[in-house]
Amino acid sequence: MAKIKPVKKTTFLEAVAAAIQHEKNIFDFYLRNAEDLPEGPVKQLFYQLAEDVEDHIEMIKNLYSEVEGGQALPNLKMLSAVHKFHSTSLSILMRRLDRITEKTAAGNEIETVALATRQLEDTADFYKKVAGKFEDPNIRGLFHQLGSFQEENRLLLESYSAIHTQGTPASQPSAYWEEDLNP
Repeated sequence: MAKIKPVKKTTFLEAVAAAIQHEKNIFDFYLRNAEDLPEGPVKQLFYQLAEDVEDHIEMIKNLYSEVEGGQALPNLKMLSAVHKFHSTSLSILMRRLDRITEKTAAGNEIETVALATRQLEDTADFYKKVAGKFEDPNIRGLFHQLGSFQEENRLLLESYSAIHTQGTPASQPSAYWEEDLNP
């Protein structure tokens, strides 16, 4: 059996491929769970989170192009170096993050939000911790940026959840002064 290359020896292309693959897994997670949810604000939020993932992937591609002097990201499915990637230390670590992205909450809004929150926390924590393992400043920058994206989405999800779980019925004024606005 071949020896697995240590995480800190990961190439920039391998890190980019890992990040894109994980973002695709997150995208699938959001869409799969959104489709199971009843119509309403939580479903729309999950569709928005899926759209945000597309922006993350675009950022990764742009960063790769910038670092590689304007070169476009190669077709990762066709690249032999990436085929070998699936057995790298970074790939193995990142597959652990998918234990949540493979789950579904079967249309339960509260469980879906809880799963997504846990996924965002785990991923943000992972990205921030793993960034420090690399000597390559481009890989560190990539994972710091991705960690920030995950943290922003976690805060958005928590805020959204707090507003909608603690909200008042539409027929009730949410503040004492609103009674004067609706005579």
